[in-house]
Amino acid sequence: MDLIFGDYRLRLHERELIGPAGAVELSAPAFELLRALLAQPDTLLDKDALFAAAWPGAIVEDNTLQVHISALRKALGPGLI
Repeated sequence: MDLIFGDYRLRLHERELIGPAGAVELSAPAFELLRALLAQPDTLLDKDALFAAAWPGAIVEDNTLQVHISALRKALGPGLI
């Protein structure tokens, strides 16, 4: 199953993001964060939901979430996240 948004396709089974210029490198946590965001479009996910999606059962500092969201914004360009 693929999730399509804008000019991008998130290939869930292959665990890859395809953009207009080809494959986009994402870390495993960034991929899971993007999957969680796309699973609930038009919904504001709180920090706990994002932590649970990317790091289930782990204790992670807030700045780690900020780093991976920043990487997603950089990879996708302005306006998508």
